[in-house]
Amino acid sequence: MTKEVIFTDRLMRPIAHFSHASRVGKVVHVGATAGVLPDLRLAGDSPGRIDFVAQTVKMFENLETALGLMGAKFSDIVRLKTYVAFPRDTKKYLEIYASHFGGIRPAHTVVGSWDFPLPQAAIELDAIAVRGGANKSLAGDGLASFDGCAVAGVVADGFHYATALPVDAQGNVAAPDCGGQATAALRNLGAMLAAAGLTPNDVVNLHLTVSDIRKLAGVEAELRTFFGEQIPTFTAVGAPLEHPDFHLTIESVATKGGGQRIGTKARPLTKSQPAPAIVAGDLLFLSGQTGNTGGNADVESQTRTAWQHLNKLIGAAGFHPDSLIRTNNILTDWRDYGGFNAGYGANMREPYVPRATVLASLPGEGTRVQVEGLAHRGGAEATMLQVPGVTAR
Repeated sequence: MTKEVIFTDRLMRPIAHFSHASRVGKVVHVGATAGVLPDLRLAGDSPGRIDFVAQTVKMFENLETALGLMGAKFSDIVRLKTYVAFPRDTKKYLEIYASHFGGIRPAHTVVGSWDFPLPQAAIELDAIAVRGGANKSLAGDGLASFDGCAVAGVVADGFHYATALPVDAQGNVAAPDCGGQATAALRNLGAMLAAAGLTPNDVVNLHLTVSDIRKLAGVEAELRTFFGEQIPTFTAVGAPLEHPDFHLTIESVATKGGGQRIGTKARPLTKSQPAPAIVAGDLLFLSGQTGNTGGNADVESQTRTAWQHLNKLIGAAGFHPDSLIRTNNILTDWRDYGGFNAGYGANMREPYVPRATVLASLPGEGTRVQVEGLAHRGGAEATMLQVPGVTAR
């Protein structure tokens, strides 16, 4: 099995083990995209000054370029996640976003990241697009409406993508406390699923961002109430959110019938706990994996251990070892970036899959890295988008 590679010199030269996008069938995954020029200069760059607006405009230009090279366009986007280094810039971002997505309604999430691998980068995004124009943004009763965002999620290629916020029907923050906001966000998610003819048992992947990782245990209790014994694959991080009064944001992927839960000896299936992996159709969703064994292991060792868990889960699902089509990675300290890349690169060969790597807090004392993956039965023959002649350091 061989991947096809589309080469471009219109996008940034990678500084690590990643390509810009992957495509399997109609679905395109765009990895971390920033407001950067091909030679790694940031848009609007000048000594001592960060031009957030210039970077955001260039970021969307780069997204459009990547999509176009993969045969997709803005109107094909079903999920868009944006990471902002300085929460005070969120309003500016939303204004620029609205100018690009006024009539397009993807599942849209905005969270914070304390800085990025490129010094002075202020914003970054990743995205999923489904080519063909059959994507359907849903409306839902009793749900808040936000310009340029899917009210009740988006249905595309058999999957439902949604972002559930802790707000009431008027878009106001639903409760002052984290538990009350978790209840509200899950209530909204339930309504979004119902609008697509789905139930909580159909959810296959959940991504939770909390403003304070120490509040995670209380949110997990709400998740058990909502999902019962069948919690889907799950990734949790702590990071700033788009509204200063938000305690959490929930992202969901669902499909009719849910999927087959997968576990291993090291990552067993446990009732009322997140599934380590779920097979849904041709996709394999992999919960965020850590390599924290309770000691003081360095980040390279933790990254290698996290990959051991991922690789064993991929094998347990019967997928090809080279079936991954994207990863999402969390570090707790940018000083670990080199060690993380050493561990990551030992488990990834060219053409690399697209990835996002951001800074956030993680559950578990001593946890320094988390790796989340998505694989496809046809991933070993995916089409990849990358810059020619570049080997990651």
